[in-house]
Amino acid sequence: MQMRSHPLLFRFLIWIVAPLLVLLVYGYSSLLKSLPQEEGVISLSGIDSSVKVVRDENSIPHIFADNDYDAYFALGYVHAQDRLWQMNFALRLATGRLSEVLGRESLQSDKFMRTLGLKRASESALESLDEHSLKVLESYANGVNAWVKEGHTLPLEFQLLDVEPELWQPVNSITLVKLMAYNLGGPLNFGNELTLSALIKELGVAKANELMPNVNAERFSDMEAISQLDESVIEGLLAQNNQMQPQFNLGGEGTGSNAWVVSGKYTQSGFPLLASDPHLGLEIPAIWYLAEIKGDKLSVTGATYPGAPIVLMGRNESIAWGTTNMLADAQDLYVVRTNPLDDNQYEVDGQWFDMEVEEEIIHVRSDFPQFLTNPIPAVKWPVRKTRHGPLISDAMGRVERPLAFRWSALEKQDKTFQSFLNINYASDWNSFKSAFDGYVAPAMNFVYADQNGDIGLFAAGSIPIRHHSNGRLPVPGWNSRYEWSGYIPNDELPHQFNPEIGYVANANNKNHSEEYPHLISNVWAVPYRAERINTTIQGLIEQGKKITAEDFVALQGNVDSLQTKQLLPFFLGLSPQNTQQQTTIDRLKGWDGVVSGQSQEAVIYEVWLRHFNSLLVSDELRGNILHEARGNNLQSFVTRLKPTFINAVINNNSAVKFNWCDRINTEETETCEELALLALDGAIDEINRQIGKDATWGEVHESYFPHLVFTNMQLWNSIFDRAIEGGGDRYTVNSGNWGYTEDNGYRTVSTGNYRQVIDLGNENKGGFINSTGQSGNVISEHYDDNIAPFKHLKLWPMSLDTDDQSVSTLILEPAQ
Repeated sequence: MQMRSHPLLFRFLIWIVAPLLVLLVYGYSSLLKSLPQEEGVISLSGIDSSVKVVRDENSIPHIFADNDYDAYFALGYVHAQDRLWQMNFALRLATGRLSEVLGRESLQSDKFMRTLGLKRASESALESLDEHSLKVLESYANGVNAWVKEGHTLPLEFQLLDVEPELWQPVNSITLVKLMAYNLGGPLNFGNELTLSALIKELGVAKANELMPNVNAERFSDMEAISQLDESVIEGLLAQNNQMQPQFNLGGEGTGSNAWVVSGKYTQSGFPLLASDPHLGLEIPAIWYLAEIKGDKLSVTGATYPGAPIVLMGRNESIAWGTTNMLADAQDLYVVRTNPLDDNQYEVDGQWFDMEVEEEIIHVRSDFPQFLTNPIPAVKWPVRKTRHGPLISDAMGRVERPLAFRWSALEKQDKTFQSFLNINYASDWNSFKSAFDGYVAPAMNFVYADQNGDIGLFAAGSIPIRHHSNGRLPVPGWNSRYEWSGYIPNDELPHQFNPEIGYVANANNKNHSEEYPHLISNVWAVPYRAERINTTIQGLIEQGKKITAEDFVALQGNVDSLQTKQLLPFFLGLSPQNTQQQTTIDRLKGWDGVVSGQSQEAVIYEVWLRHFNSLLVSDELRGNILHEARGNNLQSFVTRLKPTFINAVINNNSAVKFNWCDRINTEETETCEELALLALDGAIDEINRQIGKDATWGEVHESYFPHLVFTNMQLWNSIFDRAIEGGGDRYTVNSGNWGYTEDNGYRTVSTGNYRQVIDLGNENKGGFINSTGQSGNVISEHYDDNIAPFKHLKLWPMSLDTDDQSVSTLILEPAQ
């Protein structure tokens, strides 16, 4: 039988497929050269003696140097090896230079960040640092630049975007610390002022205060400025904030942490035991980079922040510490009266003052493909500033009543970096406390333990003292009575030291008693996580069990929701109106309220909760013919779960004066039970049509790790992004704070991204891990190798196992 020939197919294979395969193989082999050199000897200028960099099987570098400055140099070198793109991207975001590489789509965010002025504030902060801090920053920058100058093949992001890395400057590290401060406090803090302002204009003061209750009831708000605030300013800045939060993983609700410590009298080792896990938005590569760093005085291990030579959470030979976001109100918006004859002047107490005006130039990359499109002219951007800070409303254009943004992190004096550095060297409680002299932002609770057996919590940050406002609403910038009268002194900030109870815990909940005289926060986290942590620790103590690192790891993985248990009786008490409702309610009657990834009941509850939450408030916020844009802009507020509000409504709390369960667009007066059944119908329909009756919460609730540049680009997102089944919710210790969108369903928006458990009596107990992997290079095996272990509560050792045969050693030698 004669074989049929396929000349066209043969030619296609020879002339198209074969060259493409050759090109792919060549490209991949070239990209392999972008992976870090982990063995051998490299001669470098900038160090005084040889440095040993030993990487373990998880690619965690253990740096051993004869002096501290060489150790920091080596940290800069390994950060550049593994995270150079991440460092460059973060710096461009912070300084408003993304448009240079991403084009016009980043122009609005660049305008905002230029107006905010993190770079200007960082340059001022650099001048306030001591000589040691400056030398550390210089040594670190030299280490980063040593790798860049070697001319390595760059990671894929640089090549795809045709970008060359710039040499690192010491001020860049300060800028990234300020970006972290903005991430932890900025968007949520001033965003809540804008949101409350919009709610007041939409619903009135009384209703708005029920939706966003004042947690500091004895404090007052001033309404004078609201009446003069242009609605378009509120809408524009809210829209800007709502866009930048998910786009660049900046702040938002659920940005928090857990940290706790137990006295040695209750632990198996007889020494304090400390645990910490920050909760931030998901992204890849991970925010944190694990390292051990040893010099002549320095010996510290923990989570470093690529771009800065510090360990933010970890241990040294004497102490251990973890952190939680204090959620402090360290910002205020000021409504500005400008001179009708000169809008570069502003009024204070009847006098006109000149604004500071600086012109910024934003370069914008041409549209793709660049060689076929016309260049985009550079954008000249004037930044105006009053005594209260930059006019952030200028990011949208000039308006009649602009908004000035005062934030402690923009003050000229800022020794935050120096404080972080001094923490790394601290040896006891006194030196730990003194490290915070000059500390500004981010405002955080530092949970502490030491070899002497001491435990404690120290709240740190520049938090303003206000006498005529409470930070919840914009205030009149033309009246000096709204000026801050300094900051709360360090020794008056909340702290605990060796409490009688024998342990300290914080999960972004209130960190002081009701008698505390100063205002710290208006947005404390609801106490579900904190209560679960406290009751678990107290239970172990009452059982007489000596607590171990394994107990703390288990607690970090706890997905038992107290919020679910609080609301579940209401759900189970509903009177079903049909068979489907009855069957669905019956499915939850034996449920223990544990929001595990394996739970099918959790799917029903969480989907119902979303529908019920939406029905309670969405009809109130749809706007009307006159204010449709304002109402629509508040729809993002509808998607945020409000469990304390829901609980107050269904239990007829005396603080609730309005019938939120009655739908305003119907003639009937609905009860909360009727609304809950409507929500149940919506949940049943969604589960039947989209999710599946037998789906588990882990399948529905995806933990998705986006690459901040390529996640929205088809094909590239499949290469750079990662995902895994999720678990928990916003109110479980093992946080899985989800957000819902039509496109992505119930996707985790923030969760734990680092874990550490430290036994001061045995460094081989406990450990640490970040959420994705050590490498930022997509072709590295360590780009995503932590995702599954992190989910399954694995921890890597914090000290180097000298018997491990898988270690690799790189020697950095001083150049001759």
